[in-house]
Amino acid sequence: MTERWQRNHYNVKLLRGYGISINVKDNKIILKNGQNDITGISEKEEWFVSKIPYEKIVISGKGYVSTEAISILNQNNISVILTDIYGNPVSFMNGGMVSNTAIKYRMGQYDAFRDPVKVLHLQKWILKEKIQSQINFLKSLEKPEIQDEISKLESHHSQIDSKTDSKGLRAIESGCGRYYFLNYAKLIPAKYGFQSRHGGGLVNSKRCASDVINVLLNYGYTVLAGEIAKFVNGLGLDPYYGFYHKQDASFQSLVYDLTLSLAC
Repeated sequence: MTERWQRNHYNVKLLRGYGISINVKDNKIILKNGQNDITGISEKEEWFVSKIPYEKIVISGKGYVSTEAISILNQNNISVILTDIYGNPVSFMNGGMVSNTAIKYRMGQYDAFRDPVKVLHLQKWILKEKIQSQINFLKSLEKPEIQDEISKLESHHSQIDSKTDSKGLRAIESGCGRYYFLNYAKLIPAKYGFQSRHGGGLVNSKRCASDVINVLLNYGYTVLAGEIAKFVNGLGLDPYYGFYHKQDASFQSLVYDLTLSLAC
């Protein structure tokens, strides 16, 4: 995702394969990639943390990460993201903030979570942002043949405010997802076998990665979620208390709420 020794607009380092590792030696962060299938050699980078060119490090494979390395990276605002082989997120490792300001933010978050009126308002806002992103992307293609689908999305978008519960909102989200990805699939050459998104984008499910395009989309959503997780933790909010996604153990609902509002 980022060429060795280069810095691009993603600033993401992907470590994958067998034998990956992140550790500390001689005050440097050592990033070791998995073994090359052809040469059997593992590429390695060494950085003083103040010089490291990455904002996020994504791990997808088998290996180890030292606790010292995680601590140093998080202290320098560098996230470590663990994914499965399909690109779905398993864990986000970010630094947390503890202060009076962070406590007030978290108290406000819990108060809003307990208020059904505020929860419904936030659910509507999240869904509006998601569908508007889909509309904006399809419009940017400037293809007259998909204007009918864009109109359908706009019609659904206008119905959000009239809904009185989350069930009605999820019905709108489901319908819009079908319209959107039917047209999204038309952009991908048939040889890649992409037909639909199969539902989620951040759900740990093999069925969401039946082809290379879904795997790449999973990685993209995961990197975006990792960026959001960094700020959620940095502000001192509780990532496990969201407003749109169902609360579940080990599921960072607030992170996925905000990711949903930003991703197509």
